[in-house]
Formats: sequence, structure tokens, C-alpha cells
Amino acid sequence: MWQRIAQLFRRPAEANSLLTEFEDSLRLIVDPEQLTSNLLSKLNELMDVEKAFVYLADHGESPWSFSAVDKAGPNELQLSSLASDGTIAQWFRVNRQILFFEENPEVADYLRAELQPFLDLSVNLAFPLISMDRLIGIVFLHLNQGPLDSVQTANLQLLSRQAGLAFENALLFKERLRQNERMFRAEQLATMGQFAAGIAHELRNPLTAIRSTVQYLAGEFGQGSDQRKLADGILDEVDRLNNIVGNLLSLAQPAESNPEEIDVRQEIERCLTFIEAKAKSQNVRLEMDFAPELPKLTFDPGEFRQVLLNVMMNGLQAMPRGGTLWIKSKLSNPADRRAGSASGDGRVLIQVEDEGCGVPPNLRQKVFEPFFTTKAGGTGLGLAICNSIIKRYNGEIWIDAARSGGAAVKISLPIR
Repeated sequence: MWQRIAQLFRRPAEANSLLTEFEDSLRLIVDPEQLTSNLLSKLNELMDVEKAFVYLADHGESPWSFSAVDKAGPNELQLSSLASDGTIAQWFRVNRQILFFEENPEVADYLRAELQPFLDLSVNLAFPLISMDRLIGIVFLHLNQGPLDSVQTANLQLLSRQAGLAFENALLFKERLRQNERMFRAEQLATMGQFAAGIAHELRNPLTAIRSTVQYLAGEFGQGSDQRKLADGILDEVDRLNNIVGNLLSLAQPAESNPEEIDVRQEIERCLTFIEAKAKSQNVRLEMDFAPELPKLTFDPGEFRQVLLNVMMNGLQAMPRGGTLWIKSKLSNPADRRAGSASGDGRVLIQVEDEGCGVPPNLRQKVFEPFFTTKAGGTGLGLAICNSIIKRYNGEIWIDAARSGGAAVKISLPIR
């Protein structure tokens, strides 16, 4: 009998010791994956956990969502992300409590549309990770035991509060690292721009001399001769180099802009006439969708067309075997904005979608960096220049996945 009494007192003491160890370890961990591993380890020591899925807020995507960090269990299928405004996230924001699915069938039915993939994996419990009065994560568990007793429930509530604070610190630390990396890259790009501008100036004069000389020599050869073809080929390559040099100068030292009021629809239609022949040759259909009565924008017409043509040509290059290129424009709203961006109000959204292979999520930001390209023979300057132009007008340009599976380039510009 005395042994049974001792066991009753020993269990809470052991649980408290585990929670104290967990809280002490949190001060030393700033990596979300390591925190996840530590959390799952403590959960296994407090109760019989067979599977666990930890979801954390991922503000790097647009729109932001909750993404799985890690999982415990034998080779589970990859679960999709949870929308930040979905029913599960909204329920936990309001209720902030442990949810036992079997004991709360009405709630489980209400959440079933998003909850079903977890129910298919026999998950029977979920609890939120709350910090600074914000929902920063959700943990789903499959327990190999009956309902939790009062001590286990209290310990799980305490564990969730400790984990919430720890994950908040880890996410803040991760964001600080991202900011430092962005600042470092900005300094690198500024230095690279100055270096590129110097090289471009040094190259332009000799290229001009080469072109003039070859052009003079080409006049000495008859039309259709091998010598004339060779000279014409050299001229084409010199022109290509001149174009690269011009792009370098545009990136490093943008030309003076002459902004004026422009009609968005009229400028887009003008750009479409430029690419119409190219689209037909590739069997690409051009589709337009303009909202009525779009406001005018204050923008340099030449720069505006430069951005649109670059984006549209990228879309055509993504569909060498044909497809559809959609060009849309409308008044923006908060749902259209990019994660972490300015308000979506008072802006025009221009969207160019293709049916190509798309851009992987990990490359969607890199494609705007100078000299980064995924195309054979590309210079990696086109989208970098577009980004530079758009930013000068307090706009934003980014890439999302299109509904067709291709790329959707979105440009958000303020109305002035």
C-alpha cells in the first residue's frame, strides 16, 4: 500500500522535473527544428505519443501559412500547409485550449474539411502554441492511451505555454538572421553595381570601335558571301554585348526618369502588340482581363513598357511549345498583397501568368538578384532591372504559383 501511495506522489514530481528540464533547455536553443525534437521528446516522456506533427507560422510565403516543421512516426506522407485564415487556425486563435477530437465531435465536424488528413493518420488531439497573445503554431498528436488524466492535462498546458515562448524566440532569432543576410546582400549588390558600372564604361568604347571597323569591312564583301556572313555574325554578337553593357549601366546607374500620367490598359495593350507575332509563332494565345475604369498611374512610359515586356517575354520563353499567357489588371485589395508588404489599398495590381513549368518557391526571390538566371545563355539582369525600376516608384514585384502550375508575376503599384 505504501508503495502505491509513493507512486502517486512520485509521478507528478517526475513530470515537474521533466518540465523544469525542458524549460531550462529552451534558453539554449534557437533552432526551430531542434526545439521541435526537444518538444516531441518531452511529450513522449509525459504520455504515450505515437505520432506528432508540429506546425509553425511561416511568414516567408505569400499568403503566409502554418507549415510542418518535423514529425514523429514511421514515414508519414507529407502533409500540406494550413492556411493562416483557415478554420483550424481561427478556432485555436479564439479558444486557445487543448482539443480532444473524440470528446468534442461537434468541433471535429466543424473543422473536418481541414482536419480530415490528420484524422486519416489517427491524430486524436491538438493544442496551440501561443506567444505574445498570438497563435504561432499548432501541434497534432496521436496518443496510444485513453483520455489524459488531470495531471497530464495540466502538464500539457504548461508545456504548450513554455514551447510557445521558445518557438517565438526561435522565430524572432531566425527573422533577425534573415534581416542581417538581406543587409549584407544589399551591401554586396551595391559594391557589385559600382564595379559593374566601371567595367561597362571601359567596355563600351572598344565595342563601339570594333563594331565600326567590322561594319566598314562588311561593306567590302559581297552579299551572301562567307566573309559577309561572318562579319554579320560578329556584328550581332557585338550588339548583344552592347545590350548587356547597357543593362549593367541601367542596373548600376539608372537613367533619369520622366514620369507622367499613363493609362495602364493602353500601355499593356501596346506591349501586347509588340509580342503578338512572337506569341503566334510559338502557338501561344494571349488573354486579357482588365477591371473597368482603372485609375491612371504616374510612371515613366518607357520604363513601364520595359518592365512589362521583360515579364511578358519571360512568360513566352517558359512556353516554347505553346500555351496561354494571361495579362490581368485590377484595383488591389488587402488579400492581394505580398506577405510583409505595404497595405493593398490604393494600389493597382498587374498580373502576368504563363503555363510553363513555374518557379520553385526557393528561387522566387533569387530570380530578382543580379546575375542569377535559370535560363541557358541568360544574363540574369532582366528581372533585376525590373525590380529596381518598380522599387523606385514604391511598388513591389514578386512571383507566385499560377493556377495552371506555371508562374504568376505580380506587380503592385501605388495610385498617385
